[in-house]
Amino acid sequence: MAHMDVIVLGGGTMGLAAAWELAKRGKRALVLEQFALVHDRGAHSGHTRIFRHAYAEGADYIPLVLRADHLWQDLEAQTRTKVLHRVGGLDMAAPGYGHARRARESATQHHLDFQWLTPADVRRTWPMIHIPDDWEAGFGAGAGFLDVEPALRALIQCAQHGGVELLAQTPATAWGASAHGVWVSAGGQRYEAEALIVTAGAWAGRMLQQLGLPLTIQRKVLWWFAVENPALYTPERFPVFITDSACGEIYGFPMYQDPGIKIANHAGGDTTDPDHVNRTVRDDEKQDVVSLTPWFFEGVTSHVLRSQTCLYARTPDGHFILDRHPEWPQVIIGAGFSGHGFKFTPAIGEHLVSLALDSTVQSHRLFRLDRLTR
Repeated sequence: MAHMDVIVLGGGTMGLAAAWELAKRGKRALVLEQFALVHDRGAHSGHTRIFRHAYAEGADYIPLVLRADHLWQDLEAQTRTKVLHRVGGLDMAAPGYGHARRARESATQHHLDFQWLTPADVRRTWPMIHIPDDWEAGFGAGAGFLDVEPALRALIQCAQHGGVELLAQTPATAWGASAHGVWVSAGGQRYEAEALIVTAGAWAGRMLQQLGLPLTIQRKVLWWFAVENPALYTPERFPVFITDSACGEIYGFPMYQDPGIKIANHAGGDTTDPDHVNRTVRDDEKQDVVSLTPWFFEGVTSHVLRSQTCLYARTPDGHFILDRHPEWPQVIIGAGFSGHGFKFTPAIGEHLVSLALDSTVQSHRLFRLDRLTR
């Protein structure tokens, strides 16, 4: 095989985004993925992901999500694939819980369109939502959800069209770096390049074992519940939502393609080994979600139509790792997306490639590795 400019170790969500960016830059690149290129073993299973601009996790994320918004639109135009569905997004918080207020504060810092609402406003606009009078709420009209598999297949299409080679079912067994470049062993072959981007998801800690990354892998369950009146929960009538209360950080989507309404809890989750995940879901695992949904949403039952697991690779502070390896600067790390990374996908791919190709580009302080290893 010819010597590559860049090897991407891990062809999940972020690896495919890096592949698209490498294709745009005309680079000789190879992506190595241990599973199929679109699979349900890692973090991107479950069909849909929330997209939002007013970011309760910190205003520093907003330039990144605005860039991602632009790039998602580019991907849609380039592939004629609908990926981003702008149904609007509600952030709602019980007394003493700060998610909605933090979203408003971040939106204010960046002059975003984020409408602060009274509970009566919410009930008037979305009468299926029975929000109590003492809650807080905000609405972003540009929010919505991303259709995961079409998005990933669009990234694959663009990467391959640009000459990037994607090798599925090819797990990496070792890698190394020297003053002369990098190498990866995978599928009985040795591949060499000028730079390496590691986007191994839940397996990042194993691939970067020498760094001792403080990543916790959590098993998360996604639920699809039957509703009594499906017409209330179509994308035309119902937004994505995030609630913050004693029940947890319960979030959900309008009904889309699947029967039932998809709802899950961003908080909690069992620690697991990514190679030995229990993918059998017990009915009693839904208790955190159904402690909110039957009284908060009209006609949402506790009857489960289907469920699915996905994995979070959490950092201690919930922020991403987007940085260079401390010993080998030609090795770039994209890891620890902590269950909220998908919306940023194309912007993260762009940034990882910039770190790999341009030594003057620096990682944002929020995403630097040394904050976790000091």
